[in-house]
Amino acid sequence: MIQSSKKLSVVFYLGILVVCLGMLINFGSMPALAQSNTGSISGVVTDPSGAAVAGAEVKLVDVSTNSSQTAISNEVGRYTFVSVSPGVYNVSVGHAGFTQAKVQGQKVDVGAALNLNITLQLGATSTVVEVQAQAGAELQTLNATIGSTIRNDQLQLLPNLGRDASTLSVLQVGVALTGNVAGAATDQNGFQLDGGNNSDDMAGTNTTYTPGNGYNGSGASGGTPTGVIPTPIESIEEFKIGTSNQTAEFNNAAGSQVSMVTKRGTNNFHGSLYEFYFGANVGAANLWKNNHVLVNGAATPLPATHRNRYGATIGGPLTPKFWGGKTYIFFMYEGSSFPNVANFEKASPSLLMRAGVVTLPAVGGGTAQFNLNPFPVTVNGKIYQPATCGGQNCDPRGIGINPTIQKLWNTMPLPNDSSFTVSSTTTGFVDGTNAGGYLGNLSLPQSSKFAVGRIDHDFGDKWKFMASYRFYDFTQNVSTQVDVGGLLGGTAGNYFSTATRPQKPMYWVSGLSTQITPNTSNDFRFSYLRNFWQWYTKAGPPQFAGLGGAIEVGGESQGGALIPYNVDSQDVRQRFWDGHDYFLSDTISMLKGNHLLQFGGSYMRQFLFHGRDDNGVGINTSTVYQVGGTNTNSAAYKLPDGAASYSGYPIMYNEIMGIINQTQVMYSRSGANLQLNPLGTPGFDQSIVPTYDVHFTDTWRLRPSLTLTYGLGWGLAMPPYEINGKQVSMVDSAGNFIDIKAYMNNRQAAALQGQVYEPQIGFATIKNINGGQSKYPYQPFYGGFNPRASLAWAPSFDHGILGKIVGRNQTVIRGGYARIYGRLNGVDLMLVPLLGPGLLQAVSCTAPTRSGACQSSISDLSTAFRIGVDGNTAPLPTVTPNLPQPFFPGSVQNG
Repeated sequence: MIQSSKKLSVVFYLGILVVCLGMLINFGSMPALAQSNTGSISGVVTDPSGAAVAGAEVKLVDVSTNSSQTAISNEVGRYTFVSVSPGVYNVSVGHAGFTQAKVQGQKVDVGAALNLNITLQLGATSTVVEVQAQAGAELQTLNATIGSTIRNDQLQLLPNLGRDASTLSVLQVGVALTGNVAGAATDQNGFQLDGGNNSDDMAGTNTTYTPGNGYNGSGASGGTPTGVIPTPIESIEEFKIGTSNQTAEFNNAAGSQVSMVTKRGTNNFHGSLYEFYFGANVGAANLWKNNHVLVNGAATPLPATHRNRYGATIGGPLTPKFWGGKTYIFFMYEGSSFPNVANFEKASPSLLMRAGVVTLPAVGGGTAQFNLNPFPVTVNGKIYQPATCGGQNCDPRGIGINPTIQKLWNTMPLPNDSSFTVSSTTTGFVDGTNAGGYLGNLSLPQSSKFAVGRIDHDFGDKWKFMASYRFYDFTQNVSTQVDVGGLLGGTAGNYFSTATRPQKPMYWVSGLSTQITPNTSNDFRFSYLRNFWQWYTKAGPPQFAGLGGAIEVGGESQGGALIPYNVDSQDVRQRFWDGHDYFLSDTISMLKGNHLLQFGGSYMRQFLFHGRDDNGVGINTSTVYQVGGTNTNSAAYKLPDGAASYSGYPIMYNEIMGIINQTQVMYSRSGANLQLNPLGTPGFDQSIVPTYDVHFTDTWRLRPSLTLTYGLGWGLAMPPYEINGKQVSMVDSAGNFIDIKAYMNNRQAAALQGQVYEPQIGFATIKNINGGQSKYPYQPFYGGFNPRASLAWAPSFDHGILGKIVGRNQTVIRGGYARIYGRLNGVDLMLVPLLGPGLLQAVSCTAPTRSGACQSSISDLSTAFRIGVDGNTAPLPTVTPNLPQPFFPGSVQNG
């Protein structure tokens, strides 16, 4: 968009841009970024004739603290203040032979560049003349960065259920609600807090694996992208989002740059108390289904829940003055609670099925009950005689219902919802008759504690120090693992969540701003960010003592498995992430004539620690015995005599008899030879990732209404260095690195000749390549140069069509070019590589027999292994203790 005070069509704007720039244009509507956590003020001092006044003293005074900064206008009359904290300022300008000029109440926003030109009048220096701010402060042309600034009063008024300032970053032009900026992926946004790094070092968005700070649901992830540490609205002074045309100090993040500043203390003590209550338990009607599904003879109640957020802030001065100036503090605490009760439903076997009696379509229509036991059973006073299958006993071993399975089912409540369905091809048994749903309420509470403290101290007019610390403790229960049998700590018959999602990040940052000379300043920042979160569940423990593993009746399903608590890997897998980010940055700003030169750099060292108990697909370190997990139509399964065809019968048969379809478990390996770890050992890796950045930017005021900004940045993200050698690379048959580019070129050349290029490819850990001399799994990329160039122009036309369209100083046109390399996040540097061949090895045994063999399918029911009948530990395949280096697909037994 074009910033303009006239209401004209977009077509006219586009036409003007094409004529004026003749290039691809990006448009902006708000002041541009200066420093990441501060603003800037600059301008020109002139005499009444318009000539530059060199040597004028420009004094900037913070209204809230009375602290000041001083600059001297240079040979072309220009002055600048680069590192200006957001706030309201008074500006005074003096020079011998001129009256003193004062400009009161100038608002400086975070990331904003304020243009303030001053004209001095001839007269005595003791005379003070108050002047008005110029409109140039609204339509600035100091650079071409596109973005918006949101002040604290706007933060308070804008609707925001999560009350986190970061969530408002998606309200900018060119930003999707998912956080995508101008086509860039959501994991490419950068979040800065008080000048330090607050970006998620794992997934980049802080929503993929964890609930974002502005999230308000009960799931394990979601919401709008945010930084790792929360930024409650009550703790933030302002924030700025830049979406394009950023200057060269913004490298390694192709999306937007979100910069926030914590509130600070002032000369007067101030504070607040607040509480927000949002009740969903007042006047809400019950669900239709709840009213028609009875629990203990009564309708299922509507969950009564509410959200409560409360906090306090205080800020002010610490007296007396010491070390050259005053000290200011700000402190905030915020807590929240959300009891969050939700409806929950999962499958449960009927009373008949628990006795070994199944209901099937009958020959000739209708349904009939068939007792699969070799003996009569009585259910609710009715006797069911044994059925025959193909004229023979339905159970060739004459045992009947599996006692272990029956014991397991008896821990579960009877179904109360015959309409419950499960969207899975392996759970056709949930037909409303043999198994239905049990509807109840599930408590999924959330709670959080947050604290932030900030201290500012002025070491005189030239040295200003700040430091802030933030702590966050968030936990919530989620529905990924739910027990209804009272086996994992709850009460039988009531749903109980065993899965929690704790987050405990912390963040602190310190900064020192120095006025080296009247026209040279330095801004230094150091920050430490800890990004810790965990997926906690009970995993897949055996339901009863003595079992060799957890029984999973009905296959990999949470809602459809006929067990009191689910053990499917996708829901009960355990993970944690513990990232430690150390960040240093320094920027020097120098005013030379009409050029504002800025150069500096940054260094970040990440120590990333990740652990998991699953292979990312469907198997984890818990031994699981799947019962009835497949629906085979093998000749081994004979329908009861008198029953019509029914696809779910083989599954129900296996479940009642306790026949194991598959055993599974995941092993982890470590060491130079990938030695097999003890069963149950999770996988983990620990990597160090250094990142370097240097940049140079020149903001050149070609004319008062035209600014050219150009610069060059260079970034280097080193490959991850796993300190235990747990990095896997592709190698050729000789054990050397495979050059991917050369490999693809060879494949292309062979294809063009009608040939197949298919060399042997293996895998090896980094310590076993190149005699153990290799450190990285791939070579660093040293070509990360990021050139930038942009223009900001405020045209002035008084007449003709251009005068009507753009006017005089009523429109700013911005355009630019930038090349930016994206950021690599931990999910690709550590989480995915941990799944490499050899490190995590999933093994399974399909259709185990009583003799310990693994078959492809159950072909003889008399030889199939029955849990608890033929023993409590079903066969697992043997695993090769050590793997060769390198190893190749197919060379690992059963792997």
